[in-house]
Amino acid sequence: MVLIHEKITTLLQQRRLKKRDLAKALGVSPQTATDICKGRSAITLPHLRNLVSFFQIRADFWLDDDRLTPSEVDQVSRKDAADAMQRTGLLTAENPARLVDMLRAFAMENREAFLQQSPALTDLERNVLGLSGGIQKATQVTERAPAEAEQASAAAAPPPAEPLL
Repeated sequence: MVLIHEKITTLLQQRRLKKRDLAKALGVSPQTATDICKGRSAITLPHLRNLVSFFQIRADFWLDDDRLTPSEVDQVSRKDAADAMQRTGLLTAENPARLVDMLRAFAMENREAFLQQSPALTDLERNVLGLSGGIQKATQVTERAPAEAEQASAAAAPPPAEPLL
């Protein structure tokens, strides 16, 4: 029988995360996170919800006492991601793209502090936020190039002649 605290400890080791990262994700003290990892403190329903969010692994895995490590089917699906966006209100925002752009700008301006506070970000999440080096920058340059070229050609074109009366 595999216990939840064993799964947590294994995943922390695999992902090279620390107990303090777990404490932040669960909203508990570092001592409580240590107690959870050692099986001395119970996992509450809010803890389970936060485990699903932090590790991006479905609740079914945490409740299955036969497996120590998750499989691909245990990963949170895109439908779950859409549900999460709905819960956060992102889908009801007047202009979600503008909101995401503002968040992206904030994350990039505060890159070091943001990454330090968010150690569980996946590579894809880092890319979406513009925090993953060259991939995002190359995409932005590619996306901006046609618009910038159009603006440059419009600026270089002579103004239209005024009609003669």
